[in-house]
Amino acid sequence: MGKGEHPLDGDVNWLLNRAWLGFGQRKTAALEAVGVNIKEHFVMVALMATPMTQLELSALVKIDKSVITATLDSLEAKGLVVREPDPRDRRVRRPTLTPEGRKACRRASAATEKVERGLLDLLEPAQRDVFLDVLRHYAFDEFADAPEFMRRVRK
Repeated sequence: MGKGEHPLDGDVNWLLNRAWLGFGQRKTAALEAVGVNIKEHFVMVALMATPMTQLELSALVKIDKSVITATLDSLEAKGLVVREPDPRDRRVRRPTLTPEGRKACRRASAATEKVERGLLDLLEPAQRDVFLDVLRHYAFDEFADAPEFMRRVRK
């Protein structure tokens, strides 16, 4: 069953979910080779860009505070991140990438960029530009205040 034949081919949420899962599977596989997961990669990329507090990091990458803490715990255990008290407020933590963390981030980014480029290259250049523009519109405009990634509640 292909386009136009599937009963959910017009359901935007279903289509986005399928694309999200597909991109996620490929990206997860690429990141496993580097030894990090998707959330860890998001955090590392953000930390490469600019120094910030743990709370600022949580807000920037849209990951719930409890999940950021667990993600940073994992990165710290791998020797990729250190957290130090903020000199202005010792209750506040400032995570930073270690030299090994910076190297791992560059390897992870190269691996995921290759995967994403391969998937985006399936589109014509004009389609790719429109696709990315539409995603950016929804991510940064329409749904900029959407809920954060949270831990799944176990029942």
